Amino acid sequence: MSLTDTELAAPEPSRPVVFWRRYRRNRAALLGLAIFTVVVLMALTAGIVAPGDPLSRAGAPLTSPFVDMSVPLGTDQLGRDILAGIFYGARISLLVGVVATLVAIAIGVVIGALSGYFGGWVDDVLMRVTEAFQTIPNFVLLLTLVAILGSKIEWITLAIGIVSWTAPARMVRAEFMSLRNREFVDAARNLGVSNTALIFKEILPNALPPIIVYASVIMALSILLESALAFLGLGDPNYASWGNMIGQGRAVLREDWYCAAIPGVAIVLTVLSFSLVGEGMNDALNPRQKQ
Repeated sequence: MSLTDTELAAPEPSRPVVFWRRYRRNRAALLGLAIFTVVVLMALTAGIVAPGDPLSRAGAPLTSPFVDMSVPLGTDQLGRDILAGIFYGARISLLVGVVATLVAIAIGVVIGALSGYFGGWVDDVLMRVTEAFQTIPNFVLLLTLVAILGSKIEWITLAIGIVSWTAPARMVRAEFMSLRNREFVDAARNLGVSNTALIFKEILPNALPPIIVYASVIMALSILLESALAFLGLGDPNYASWGNMIGQGRAVLREDWYCAAIPGVAIVLTVLSFSLVGEGMNDALNPRQKQ
């Protein structure tokens, strides 16, 4: 059977199309993407759904959910609207997750790329530094940095990024060590391409897929770390965050459990969405690995 002219002329699907086709085969990944989309929409519409200051009093203290429709999810012990806190807390969680992930990936890529490309004493020095960071538990190091830098949300986000770069650095190093002697790298080196161009233009684009997948893990961990700090009273009190809501709700946990349970569910669903999206991205970028 011969191919028709139409079949011969049909263009190959682009990479984003192929990626989406592979991604949507994973139903759990689609669920994660749907939850993540809802969280993003909550962050974008917080000022519309709950206008005004989410930290201001909106009703009588400890109003139960669905009793007063002006505050459908109830109020905390200070009379603040829990629904407003959930929507504005989505902004803080996404802000911390995205910025901390970018900081961690940036540091990890630079250190891992230099270590994997040059090897030798450069690799030894940078890996010893990485191991030194890994010997200290992330949360202990985070508490130390917050104690030094302060509890503003900007410093907390930076500190979370600083304690999260070691795993990306090792991943990038491993990818660079496997790619630095490939034919396309040797060809570019023989043409006189500089080391900087080889690292960032030739090798790094081919080493990014596993880092992109792991970024979802860092985002989830960043949200959990910020929530843990806020739960301990070390968060920024000038912003409504899910961790702050849980920390303040523990004082009335037995009688008014919803003050802590509702933001807790929001954190669980958001972290779950990142995990499912990361799993779907891994399946789409590495289909052979799943087989």
